Amino acid sequence: MKENMSLDGLTRKRIYLFRHGEVNYMPSGKVVADPNLVDLTDKGLLQAKLIDENTKDIYFERILSSGLPRTLQTGAHMAERRGIEIEAYPELREYQWDPKSFRDNDVKKFGYLFESSKSKNAIGGIEEADEFYNRVTNQLEKILQEDWSQIAIVLHGAVNAAIMCWLNDIDISLASKFDQDHAALNIIDIDTNEDGEIVRKSIRRYNIPPDLSNIDSDIRSSWESTASKIISFNESAS
Repeated sequence: MKENMSLDGLTRKRIYLFRHGEVNYMPSGKVVADPNLVDLTDKGLLQAKLIDENTKDIYFERILSSGLPRTLQTGAHMAERRGIEIEAYPELREYQWDPKSFRDNDVKKFGYLFESSKSKNAIGGIEEADEFYNRVTNQLEKILQEDWSQIAIVLHGAVNAAIMCWLNDIDISLASKFDQDHAALNIIDIDTNEDGEIVRKSIRRYNIPPDLSNIDSDIRSSWESTASKIISFNESAS
C-alpha cells in the first residue's frame, strides 16, 4: 500500500471523489417512479470512458460507490482497468426524494437543494436535510477509519455537496454552493494522527469536468437544470 504523509508527519488519505455520469429522470416522457434505479444516458456512458482515460495513471487501491446503478456504471471502466471490484456503501446513496410530490410543490426550490428551512417538503424529500447530511458524513468518517491510502469514490450531486459542506465545516443549508457537473472529479486530502483522528481536511481539486476540451460551465446549475426539465414536463402534461 502506498502511504502518503503530510509535511508534519500525519497520515494523509487521498480521495478521488466523482459524481456519476449524466442520467435522465424522464426517459420516456414522464418522471421515473424510482430515481434510485436510473441508468446512465449514452452521454453518461461516454463520460465514464473519459474519466477512466483521464485517471489511467492514478493509483486507486479501491473504488467505492453508493451501489446505485449510475455509480456502478460510472466506475466500471476504472475498476476494470485496475482489476478490482467496486464496493457498495448504501449509506452514501443520493438524497431520497419522491417524484410524485412535485405535482403539489414548487419545483423551482429543487434547484437550490436545502436553502429553505422547510426544504424537505419544498423539494419533495422523504428525509430531512440534517438526516441526509449525518447519514453521509457518518459513513464517510467510518470509511476514513479503514486501512487505505488512496481510493476513488463515485457518488452523487447532493452527496458530494454534503461532503463539501463537511470539508468546509459549514451547514448543509449551504449545499447548493457546491454544484457538481456529471462525472466531475474532486480531489480531497484528509490528514489523520496516529489515533485516526482527523486533523485537517483539504480540497485539492474541485469539479474537474470529464471532457477537458470544454472547461466552461453552464449558467444554470445541474439542480436548476433538473428542476427546469420537471417544470417543462408538468406544464406540457397539464
